[in-house]
Amino acid sequence: MDPVSLKIKAVIGFNGLIPSGLHYTPDGEHMLYPLGSFTVLKNIRSGKEAFFDGHTNDVSCITISADGTIFASGQSHFQGVKADVLVWDLQKGIDLLREGSDVMIGEACVIHRLKQHIGKVQGVCFSPSGAYLVTLGGQDDNALVVWDVESGSSICGSPAGTDSAVCVKWHTQYENRIVTAGNYHVCVWIVDFRNTKLHPMNAKLGSIRRVVLCLAIDDAGDYAYCGTTTGDILKVSIDRNEVVKFSDPDTKIPQLVCVSKNKCAVGCTSITCCLNPSLDEPNIFVGAGDGSMKLLNTNCNVVKGFENKVLGGITSISINPNGKNYIVGTNESNQYRVSTDIIKSSLLTSCHFNPIKDIAFPMGCSDLAITSSLGDIRIWNITNREEILRIQVPNVDCLCSVVTPSGTGIISGWGDGKVRAFFPESGKLKFVIPDAHNSDVDSRSKQSGVTALAVADSDTSGYQQSYRMVSGGAEGRVRVWKITPSHQQMIVSLKEHKGPITCLTVNSDCSQCVSASADGSCIIWDLNNYVRINAFFESQIFTSVVYHPDESQLLTCGTNCKISYWDASDATAIRVIDGGNDHMTSLDILSKGDFFVSGSKDRILKVCHYDNGINVAEGVGHSGVIQAVKISPDENTIVSVGSCGEIIIWEAPDYNAAAEALE
Repeated sequence: MDPVSLKIKAVIGFNGLIPSGLHYTPDGEHMLYPLGSFTVLKNIRSGKEAFFDGHTNDVSCITISADGTIFASGQSHFQGVKADVLVWDLQKGIDLLREGSDVMIGEACVIHRLKQHIGKVQGVCFSPSGAYLVTLGGQDDNALVVWDVESGSSICGSPAGTDSAVCVKWHTQYENRIVTAGNYHVCVWIVDFRNTKLHPMNAKLGSIRRVVLCLAIDDAGDYAYCGTTTGDILKVSIDRNEVVKFSDPDTKIPQLVCVSKNKCAVGCTSITCCLNPSLDEPNIFVGAGDGSMKLLNTNCNVVKGFENKVLGGITSISINPNGKNYIVGTNESNQYRVSTDIIKSSLLTSCHFNPIKDIAFPMGCSDLAITSSLGDIRIWNITNREEILRIQVPNVDCLCSVVTPSGTGIISGWGDGKVRAFFPESGKLKFVIPDAHNSDVDSRSKQSGVTALAVADSDTSGYQQSYRMVSGGAEGRVRVWKITPSHQQMIVSLKEHKGPITCLTVNSDCSQCVSASADGSCIIWDLNNYVRINAFFESQIFTSVVYHPDESQLLTCGTNCKISYWDASDATAIRVIDGGNDHMTSLDILSKGDFFVSGSKDRILKVCHYDNGINVAEGVGHSGVIQAVKISPDENTIVSVGSCGEIIIWEAPDYNAAAEALE
C-alpha cells in the first residue's frame, strides 16, 4: 500500500533574516518569501499557499523578474560545497496555486539549476528585460557571475572585489551595467557581452569608509543609495563611461555625492526608492535595525512627519505594484502592511523566528495550540492562523511546555533551569521554581535547564486542589514536585540517568511515569513509592516515548531511525520498524491506539498503523527538522513544528479508510 499525501491546511512561518526576502509579485495578488529551504508563494486575498521545493539547504536570497514570469533563489550550503541558484517558472506556480492542484511545487517549475558559487549565494538580480541574471557569492566565494536566462549558461564572471561584496543590483536603465557594494566599496560594472568580460570601476568615496548592507538604484539610474552598518545613507553617482581604450581617460567616474546627516539606529538594513503620492516627489524609504522607518528626500534628508516603527529590525521592503502600500519584513519574522506615507502599519503575520522546541494542546481544545521557542511562548488559534497571546522571557530558551488538565495554567521549562507557570488568559506569571534543574551547560550534550515536563495529577478543581508535576533536566535528574496555590515543593529527586531527559510521559491513573534519556535508556518509575520499576536500553539517543492507550505497551523513537515497541510490564522489546531516513524526533498516538504519527530529521511527517507498522500517509512540507508533532484532541488535525520556526497544520487522513485498505 502506497502512503497517501497529507493535505496542508495552513502554514505559519517566514524567515525574516534573509535580506530583501519578502516580495510582492508584479501582479499584486501574491507574496513570495523564504521559509527554510522552501520559497512560499501566497495569495494575499485567499491566503492559499504553495511551496517551491528544490533547494538542498536554506534559501539565502530571492529576486523576481520585472515581468513577473520567473524568479531566482540562491541557497547557503556548507563550506566548500557548491551552492545552487534555481531559476523558477513563477507564472506556472501561480497557475498551479489558482487551480489548487498542487501545494508542493518541485522540479516541474525549475527552469535552470545553476552551480558556480561555493558555500553561499549572497545575492541575485535580474536585468531590466529579464534576459540576464547576475549572482553574487558569499564571503568565502565573493565571485560575480552573469548568466543567460534562456540557456542557463554563464556568460562571464569575476571576483567581486578585494573585499567582500554584500549586495548586488542591476542598473535600472542599462542591460549591461551592474552595481555591487559591500565592505568599504561601491563598484559599477559594465558587462562586455561581445568579449565576455566584466569591467569594474570603483566609486570614489574619499575618506568615507563604510560597510554597505543594502542598495537601491533610482528609476532614472543616476544614483545608488547605500545603507550602511553605521546607520547613514550614502548617495553615489553611478554614471560612468562605456569601456574605452587604456589610453583614453575616463571622463565620468562614479563618486560619492552626499552622506545623510541623520543616522538609523542599529544600522540601515533595508532601502528602496519610491514615489510618495503625498509628497509627489521621489523618495527613499529606509528601514533600520531597530525597526524604525523613515522617508528621505533625494538629498538624504529626513522628511519630517513621515516616520514609524515596527517590531524587529527591518530586512525587506517591497512596493505594491498598484502603489497603494508596502509590505515590510523584519528579522523577528513579522510581516507588516505599511501605508504609502509609512505613518500607518498593520501586522499581517507573526511567527517564531527561532526553532520551535515543543507544542502542546489544552485538554479537549483543538482550536488552541501552545508553542515554545527561544525567548517566548505563543498561543495560537490554529483555525484562523492567528497569534492570540505572546509570553516573553527575553534571551532564555523555552525547551518544553505543558497545559494543566483544567487549562488554568501553562507550565514551561527553560534553559536557565527554572520552571515557570503562566495564566493562559493574560500571560501573567503564576509561579516560578528557581533552580528546578541545573542551569550549567552539560559538556557532552551542550544542553542546560529543564528539558522535559509532565503533569502527574489532575487539577480540575482549579486553584483549590494541589497536584504533582514531573520535571526532567539536562543533568539527567527526574524530579517530582507538589504544586499548591501557595507554594511549590520538591517531593523527590531521582538520579539514575546519565544524560539529559528528552521526554516524560505519565500513565492515565498517574501511578507511573516513563522517562526517556539521551543516555540510551528509558526508565519506568513508580509515582507512589518513587522507585524504579523497570528499564530498557538501546545504543541510541531516545527522543520520545508514549504509552499505548491501553497502557500495555510503550512506543519509542530515537537517533537509530527506528520506532520500537516495548512491553510496559517487563520492559522487553516486542518489535522494531523503520521510522525514517534520519534521526526520529517525536511521536504521538491516537486515542484508540490504532494509528500513530512520527516526525523526523528527514522533514517527512508519517502516519503509521500501530498493529501492522505500515506507513499509510506522509506529509511533505517542512523545510527543516521536525521538532515535535501533536494530534489535536478532536483528532481531525495534526500539527507539527520545525527548526525553521514553521508551524504546519495538516488535515488528518481518513483513518477508517486506511484501516479498511490494510485488511
